[in-house]
Amino acid sequence: MYLTDKVYDEALYASEIFDFYFGEARLAVFDIETTGLGASRAKLILGGILTPCGGGVRVRQFFAEGAHEEAELLALYTEALDEADVLFSYNGDRFDIPFVNERLAQRRRPPAFGGCLSVDLYRVLRRHSKLGDALPNLKQKTVEGYLGLGRAREDRITGADSVRLYYEYTATKDPKLLQYILLHNSDDLLQLARILRVFGKLNLHEIASHTGFPVKCGESLAFVTDSKLERHALEFSGKYKALPFDYVLFDEPWQIAFQNETESFSVRVPCLFDKGVVFVDLRELGADDGDFAAYPEYQSGYLALKRGSEVYHGPMNRLIKRITRTALSRFER
Repeated sequence: MYLTDKVYDEALYASEIFDFYFGEARLAVFDIETTGLGASRAKLILGGILTPCGGGVRVRQFFAEGAHEEAELLALYTEALDEADVLFSYNGDRFDIPFVNERLAQRRRPPAFGGCLSVDLYRVLRRHSKLGDALPNLKQKTVEGYLGLGRAREDRITGADSVRLYYEYTATKDPKLLQYILLHNSDDLLQLARILRVFGKLNLHEIASHTGFPVKCGESLAFVTDSKLERHALEFSGKYKALPFDYVLFDEPWQIAFQNETESFSVRVPCLFDKGVVFVDLRELGADDGDFAAYPEYQSGYLALKRGSEVYHGPMNRLIKRITRTALSRFER
């Protein structure tokens, strides 16, 4: 097993809105290299993870110098991934995560990624940007070029080249080949971290409503993953692992239920509807303390969440975070 651990002098993307959703969580960017696309036959050969480190970023790589080291690679790499609350990837929901979990299943080990939130930037760009109309494809290197990041990449090989070089390396142990493979992976990680700046040009409130976001209270952490707004109720749900029992909270204007077996929670918040507007009475919810006053959707203790077909994702997500944090506070006492 070959391990690398380097620190780069460039900060991970941050902004006021980005920090509102992700600032309390442990963030990481991850990317894998494999011998093929089919996890039933192909093997994991390299796992990389990038995390904030002071004012820079830290890149760790876990490289299997032969097929016999895949089990050790899986163990060390998933342990590193478990340190993160939010994992950013590029096409990770469709490839990296299923691939790692299939390789774990092949070895009769439990799946990974259950204790974190996945944010797939490929899916974000496909659903919440117009880059798909402007570019020939949404491959990571194509997006890098459009964003002016192409010159920042030292690596010039493809994923297919990386596989070919890996087989050459296992036969020759040529250190130059190893460095080409590691550079390809580390550049993917660094470039993906740089692509995060695209959030500054997109509607991150809307994105967060679809991808989910973490909510922290003391040592407790939950992930809101789904939300649905109807005329008379805001319903949202997510993941929470800390309770060893089922729990239903009724003594609030809203109702929340924690289910131990599925490690999930669900919330129903009553809403009002009038003249095409869905809104909540913040005083009734015990939330009218000034946090929402800056929103134009706020007026005299009432907060509009939807007008016609337009959903106000920013104030709605702030309300969701407020209610979830209040529920979590019950277990911090």
